[in-house]
Amino acid sequence: MKRENKTFQNAKRLAVASMLCALGFVCLYLGSLSGIFDLCAVVIGSLCCVFAVIELGGPWPYMVAAVTGVLSLLLLPDKFVAFQYVALGGIYPILKSFFERLPVVLSYVAKIVSFNALLSLCLAAAKFIMSISEEWASFNIIVYIVGNGYFIFFDFALTAFITFYMQRIRSKLKLKL
Repeated sequence: MKRENKTFQNAKRLAVASMLCALGFVCLYLGSLSGIFDLCAVVIGSLCCVFAVIELGGPWPYMVAAVTGVLSLLLLPDKFVAFQYVALGGIYPILKSFFERLPVVLSYVAKIVSFNALLSLCLAAAKFIMSISEEWASFNIIVYIVGNGYFIFFDFALTAFITFYMQRIRSKLKLKL
C-alpha cells in the first residue's frame, strides 16, 4: 500500500511538471512570436519554475527548467528568447531558493554576482553562437547597467509574487503533491 501511494504521488508530480513545461513553453513561444514581449515571456516562463520549486521540490524544478529550455532551444523561432530563458529565467528561481537561505547582505551579493555571470553567458551566446555584430558589443556596459536594474526589479517582483502566492493562494488550492 505504501509503495503504491508513493508511485501515485510521483505520477501526480510528473503530470504537474509536464503541464508546467508545456505552459512555460507556450508563454515563451508567444513571446518569441511577438518580438516585443520576449523578456515578459521569460519572466512568465520562470513563474512556472517558481511553482515547481514551491510545490514540487526535489529534482522537479531542475527538470521543468531543463525540459522547457531544451524545447525552447529546439522549437522557438527566436533563439535569443530561448537563450534568455536557459541562462536567466529557468535557473534563477532555483538559485533564488538557495540564496534566500543566506544572510540578507550575502544573499543580495550572491544574487547580483550570479545574475551578472548568467548575463555574461547570455551575451556570449548572442555574440558567438548567434553571430551578433561587433557594433552591438560596444553597448555591453549599457546592457549590464540596464540588466542589473531590470534584475533588481525582477527579484523584488518575484519575491512579492512568491509572498502573495504563499499567503493568499496556496492555502486555497489545497494541493497535495
